[in-house]
Amino acid sequence: MRIIGIDPGTYRTGYGIIDSIRGENFLVECGCLESRAEHTSARYFSIYEQLVSVIKQFQPQCCSIESTFYYKNQKVVMRLGEVRGVLILSAVQAGCDVYEYSPLEVKQSVVGYGRADKDQVRKMVKALLSLRSLQKESDVSDALALALCHAHNKNSIRYQLTKGAKV
Repeated sequence: MRIIGIDPGTYRTGYGIIDSIRGENFLVECGCLESRAEHTSARYFSIYEQLVSVIKQFQPQCCSIESTFYYKNQKVVMRLGEVRGVLILSAVQAGCDVYEYSPLEVKQSVVGYGRADKDQVRKMVKALLSLRSLQKESDVSDALALALCHAHNKNSIRYQLTKGAKV
């Protein structure tokens, strides 16, 4: 199964694509979708187009995305929610099933400890995918961790194109 993990961000969204075959996971591609457009709508549209292009090129069957979590700044929460909506729509339109995982679930699945820090997540992603190196940006390692999390547990909220309802 080919899985794309997505770590949402308003200016920089990490993505990581893995193939999960009989319990073994292999890196396919990873990177960041970036937009510095001045207007929010232009930024969202740029992220949408970039993700559609990545999905078209690599053809994942499912998408694992980080769920919304608490921030003190409500404006940040709203912006991330908007970006998540764009990302979920992009994946569903491309025919991917979309699954959500909380940061705690991802860390628990990948590191074995729900309060792991970013460096611990990065090191475990690197080890689990047998990589010699991995970009320092946490956006990429977090996205790969999301993909690995889904490869490990496939029981989360799922969105499907059929009537856009949760299944």
